[in-house]
Amino acid sequence: MFSRGYSATYFLLCAVALLTMFSTSLVMPLLPIFAKGVGAAGVYIGLVVAGYWISRIVLEVPSGFISSKFGYHLPMSVGLLLTAVGSVLCAFAANPVTLILARALMGLGAPLFFAVSMTLVVNLFDADRRGGAMGLFQGIEFMGTVVGSAFSGYVVSLFDFRASFLLSAALVSAALLVLFVPPNVRRRSRAQVAGSAPSLSSMKAVFSNRNLLIVSSAVFAEYVMSNGILFTIFPLYADERLGLPLTSIGLLMGSRGIGYVVALLTMGTLSDRMGRRPVLLFGLVATAPVVIALNYATSFALLAVVIFTIGITTGAIWIVSPVLAAEAVAPSQRGAAIGTYRTFFDLGSILGPIIMTAVMGRWGPSPCFYLASALLLANAIPTLKIGESR
Repeated sequence: MFSRGYSATYFLLCAVALLTMFSTSLVMPLLPIFAKGVGAAGVYIGLVVAGYWISRIVLEVPSGFISSKFGYHLPMSVGLLLTAVGSVLCAFAANPVTLILARALMGLGAPLFFAVSMTLVVNLFDADRRGGAMGLFQGIEFMGTVVGSAFSGYVVSLFDFRASFLLSAALVSAALLVLFVPPNVRRRSRAQVAGSAPSLSSMKAVFSNRNLLIVSSAVFAEYVMSNGILFTIFPLYADERLGLPLTSIGLLMGSRGIGYVVALLTMGTLSDRMGRRPVLLFGLVATAPVVIALNYATSFALLAVVIFTIGITTGAIWIVSPVLAAEAVAPSQRGAAIGTYRTFFDLGSILGPIIMTAVMGRWGPSPCFYLASALLLANAIPTLKIGESR
């Protein structure tokens, strides 16, 4: 059993991540449709999706310094609190600008929980178990996305968008209680801080690390695709061009999560045995043609198969990338390295929706799929140059 020997602290983090991702996924897959409902159009729809990621980028790298100074528990708690407050404000947004600002507040909370918790997970395990542990952590976390995305259409149809945001806020508040009340994480987070915060002079080595930059570029391409295509273009395409109901769109987005679970059960452990580089390369090369296939699928069954497959292939990228980023630098610099890696996927998440909505507005949706595919393939050659020293 690959989970044997994992600590209670680790599983508590998994539970909090699961509940947090479930809560935010109750609305996120249908967010472009809600944005249209409050008056957004064109690139403004992209900004509503990207607003969350624009603010995230501000704290990704600083989160490594913050956790080195204050431990892991306090930043994670503050991050969940900001996410809950942002969800409440989304519920009362009356126009695109207020919705963008509310999403931005949620984005400030995200790195304080997710980047810091990932750093804690990395430091809880030795190299020979780190890939499997990170894969399990992200897989359990993503199970929240699976269930939340699958039921998003039902929840919004049963209540409405605004009530769904309030439900999301309540669930994040519950996750905060799970993190805050037990003493486990508070004790272990203090024990696992890897020394003092990295100096500003040492950050030059982090930012110029070749492995880290290659991994970060690959993740950038993947998030341009995920947030630009799957979370922006595809919901609009499925709603307006294919005429699918909200419940069906939610189920399709959930199928991606099921594919990710398949990746969880294989890719992390596989990377521990054969190396991180082959798994990352597979994710990039295999995702590219499947994204193009999404442009041609029209039936619900075929769309589900394609999106399920994207879940597997992108899962390979997600599982090994943070581990590669952390292993590229000295232990004391891991928080900053993970923050750097996450900054690049924030950039992809910001630019993806904006670029893709602009392209769709000028040339239609089809070029968006080809552009995302080409960007993934462009990262395959640099990935071959990754050196591993585990």
